[in-house]
Amino acid sequence: MNKKQQHQPTALATISMTFIGAFCFATTLHARDTASDIRFTDLAARLGAATPTGAGIGIGQIEAQENADGRYAPDTTLPEFAGTTFNLLSGTGLPASWHSTEVGKALYGNTLSIAPGITSVSVWNANFWVTSAFLKVGQGSSFPPLNPPTGVKVFNHSWIGSFGNTTNDNDALRRLDYTIHRDSIVVAAGVNNGAGSAGQPMMSYAYNVIAVGLPNGAHSNSLTPTGIDGPNRRKPDIVAPGQFTSFATPVVGAAAALLFDAADSDPAVSTNTNASKGITIKAALLAGANHRPGWSNGAPESGTTKGITTTPLDPIYGVDLLDIDRSHMIFTAGEKNGTTSVAPTTLTPHRGWDYLATVTAGTSVYWTFRLHQPVAEASVLAAWNRQVVTTLSSSTVQNFDLRLWKLNGGGLDSISGTNGVGVYASGNVESNSAIDNVEHLYLRNIAAGDYVLELKRNTGATSFPVVVAWYMPETTGNPADLDNDGFVGAADLSLLLSQWGSAGSADLSGNGTVGAEDLSQLLASWG
Repeated sequence: MNKKQQHQPTALATISMTFIGAFCFATTLHARDTASDIRFTDLAARLGAATPTGAGIGIGQIEAQENADGRYAPDTTLPEFAGTTFNLLSGTGLPASWHSTEVGKALYGNTLSIAPGITSVSVWNANFWVTSAFLKVGQGSSFPPLNPPTGVKVFNHSWIGSFGNTTNDNDALRRLDYTIHRDSIVVAAGVNNGAGSAGQPMMSYAYNVIAVGLPNGAHSNSLTPTGIDGPNRRKPDIVAPGQFTSFATPVVGAAAALLFDAADSDPAVSTNTNASKGITIKAALLAGANHRPGWSNGAPESGTTKGITTTPLDPIYGVDLLDIDRSHMIFTAGEKNGTTSVAPTTLTPHRGWDYLATVTAGTSVYWTFRLHQPVAEASVLAAWNRQVVTTLSSSTVQNFDLRLWKLNGGGLDSISGTNGVGVYASGNVESNSAIDNVEHLYLRNIAAGDYVLELKRNTGATSFPVVVAWYMPETTGNPADLDNDGFVGAADLSLLLSQWGSAGSADLSGNGTVGAEDLSQLLASWG
């Protein structure tokens, strides 16, 4: 089903809206396959009872009106939603919307979602949410977007639409980007269905959302057009399983809820306020994606420009397929601070992220990595929000570049162009977009050695936070180097003590219990 809906709740031009889905007859099988495809099954096998569920995280679900009778809300009486409290903000919600119900199953369903711990859901009719009930498009700077209901950290938009004019469309996108940063939330927004189909501005053209497509490429992948703020940016940002983008989008929303849950409950990050910021969650989700064979962001694989690109994302798949297990590993590895100059002996663990509140124009931040053996891949992503002024009339966007260098003693050797031959097989070591608010490096088959990652801020817009997140496989050095940062020290001791008396990675002796024998082995390797 693919219906156009028209509504006129305000004096604004009518929004033409479409909910982007169709009937699904194999929901249970789809859910099981989805969990495997996005490696949620790996996450659950790794963490067991400690697997996050989205508990305590509120959801905002925005739905296009399905029929002339105004239906927009899920069927709240279903057993799949038992224990869930619904806050219906655009009327009674009766009769129930089929589309809203199916989106809800994937987003917070008890058996069909990866985030069954979600129990608080606020639901709006999209037309009212955009105009009078939340964003307040067309109402000027005296009426900024409202604050989300208490506890809501993730919004889901499984619909597309446009006012039919760029003035109102841009106002909607600026207001959405404004609230994403102001309220530190994550917004998952589906793109249009159909390979080669025309995109729609709302809501996937916003800078600060996570725009969602399909793994088979059956979605719009058009560049943001002239007239929209920031033309020629690539969308979508990521893909996830679903018969249509309506049902892929809530899979990404549920994944964001899991990481917000981890930010509250995982001891590795729960004391760090930067972990609960929406831009940190977004960076971890994008950096952890599964780059399938054929993925490319356009970097040449030979010659003088080998490994250099100005387009961070694949033109069809963005960063590619959501991998919640890998994103969770990145996220719970915790914040690893970079340095303002190259620090050859300050080694960074192979997984982690860094929230940088400010980076001065014309300066760089560095992280040093040691690969003890060759690795199959490495993924690094920087993400930042565009800054919308309080009048909501304009915005600025910082310009960052990402680059990977080979460390040679205390100096840096370029691995761009022909210098990269023998260092890595394919992918990119420079990401230099002048228009996007992400930069992304992805390399395959990287040689052992020491490397330096550089985030450089070019001159331009006012400083605004940026998050860098990364993943590369662990390599074997000293077994006592529990955090795999290249040396044995206080961080490893802390990990060992946290596992004292139980089985865990700090069981260096292999006797099944972390204890004095393991402590002795770690201390013998100190430094």
